[in-house]
Amino acid sequence: MPPASDDQERTPPSPDTAFATLGDETRMEILQTLGEAEESLSFSELHTRVSVRDSGRFNYHLDKLVGHFVRRSDDGYDLARAGERVIEAVLSGVVTDRPTVEPTRIDQSCQYCGAPIAVEYREERISVLCTGCAGTYGRRDDESEYGHIGSLYLPPAGVENRDPAELYSAGRTWGGLATMATASGVCPRCSAPIEESIEICDEHEGDDVCGACGSRYAVGVAFRCTNCIYERSGLVGVRFLTNTDLLALLTGHGINPITPESHSRIGTAFAYDEEVLSVEPFEARLTFTVDGDSLTLTVDDDLAVIDVTRDRNDRTQDRSNGDGG
Repeated sequence: MPPASDDQERTPPSPDTAFATLGDETRMEILQTLGEAEESLSFSELHTRVSVRDSGRFNYHLDKLVGHFVRRSDDGYDLARAGERVIEAVLSGVVTDRPTVEPTRIDQSCQYCGAPIAVEYREERISVLCTGCAGTYGRRDDESEYGHIGSLYLPPAGVENRDPAELYSAGRTWGGLATMATASGVCPRCSAPIEESIEICDEHEGDDVCGACGSRYAVGVAFRCTNCIYERSGLVGVRFLTNTDLLALLTGHGINPITPESHSRIGTAFAYDEEVLSVEPFEARLTFTVDGDSLTLTVDDDLAVIDVTRDRNDRTQDRSNGDGG
């Protein structure tokens, strides 16, 4: 017999209670069974598909899930959104899997030196490596043959049935979407607002990787979610990936920033020129160039775009108070 409790009377559990509720293999089996079902399951159908034969025990565990993780209706039982998120996390592999891919060269080239790039996968992160130069952030150590260009984030499920080139492409899409959300001030993990802060290397020198900050660029940006533990840092130029003018430059030259066909093409666009005009208050010019067509964004202490200059074939256009991205 199905549980008689009213879903609507149940209040959301505390985090401790929610995780304690999930700490039982029968309850996880119920959630996975509902996740695999193509339609609502009646009490008897669900009981038949779950390995627990004792009706009273099954009833007890189902009742613990109903109201928050499982939704009950006249049609039967379905996963509630919280239950869906649990199963999504399990199936993504982030809870149970730790695949690795050793550094492997793919048919893409470094935006700085033109040498082949390699990709490596560990801890849900694709490291994009240069086989010829120090990349964006330098070599891992004095003995390393690889320079670090950047990182792309991808859940473990993204590794399955993909070769290194396909892995890189998937990471570009998954990581690119997360970057665009972050750059827009929305946490890609929980959707809460993002706080950002500027980081400036006051000892920066040269056009190669700086010995003081370990980057080719003096200015970086740090992102931190105001609700969850999501944190990320990177080049300040990536912060403007959602800027309308920059997107127009990229797409106008056939570059899709989410699914770029060529690493060197999208990489060259983000191998931008950086000119720090003022430290306090911060102001800088960032110039992005694709096939001789350049776009300069002047940004202030709030990382708002205060001026846009577009140079097309010796024809320059200026526009103040541009889109801040």
